[in-house]
Amino acid sequence: MRHALKFSVVHHFADDTNLLYSHKNQKTLRKNVNYDLSLLFEWLCANRLSLNVKKTEFIIFRPPRSYLKDRVTLTLNRCKIFESTKVKYLGIILDSRLSWKHHIFELSKKLSRSVGMLYKMKNLGCDHKILLSLYFSLFQSHLSYGLVAWGSSTYSKKLFLIQKKAIRAISGITFSDSTTDSFTNFKILNLEKLYRLKLAFLMWDFDHGGLPNHLRKLFKYSSDCHSFNTRSASNANLAQNTGFKTNSGSLMLSYTGPKVLNSLKILPFYSNCYTKQSFLAKYKNYLLDLPC
Repeated sequence: MRHALKFSVVHHFADDTNLLYSHKNQKTLRKNVNYDLSLLFEWLCANRLSLNVKKTEFIIFRPPRSYLKDRVTLTLNRCKIFESTKVKYLGIILDSRLSWKHHIFELSKKLSRSVGMLYKMKNLGCDHKILLSLYFSLFQSHLSYGLVAWGSSTYSKKLFLIQKKAIRAISGITFSDSTTDSFTNFKILNLEKLYRLKLAFLMWDFDHGGLPNHLRKLFKYSSDCHSFNTRSASNANLAQNTGFKTNSGSLMLSYTGPKVLNSLKILPFYSNCYTKQSFLAKYKNYLLDLPC
């Protein structure tokens, strides 16, 4: 399909397909995407495939304080498609501002149900081992999914409060008691540390050539930016992107990624780990020893 379109980049995963296209001019954006949609319909007809237009939606990503002059509508097989305020793709809800507000709201409801289940199992007399197994399977599995993308959002603080409720359900402590010792005793990372672990997981892959090209392009080594023999270049550190003028820019992966990898290389065990599993195990223990 990707060879049949002229402007858009096609991404496939299982039965989900999306077209990605960017342009600063709103009219050009609408014109080129509509042209690609017409090519898409022709390709579907040629391959005897059908597309449910009612389930097809699009979203325009833009900065937090940027607004469109006119309403954008697209056409597919003579049917109009109107812009959505949020779309769900691969289990993650994307909004036009990439604030992750809607995703975190839906995730908080799912995690709250898991907390209720933990309390029920606790009341039935289940011990800590069973409750911890339920926590990692029903709670942390959802909490960690896509965390690298939305973990820096200001709305994520709500999820940390729900996580503390889950820890209280496992440990049996009251609402007024601190959860700090329980996190340490059960070897559970709080949301902030779990986010750092997932970022470290990603940047390890970059440093060892395991990231796909479209993600590798976000980062550059200091030695690739200049020819000076600086300490950062000799240590194979990443160049820190300092061109962001807004707070939201400093939360982007292209900014946080180099910061994380450069801090990892200072750790004594980083260069001694030859597998990702050994690195993650040691880094998790390192994070557990840090004060909350």
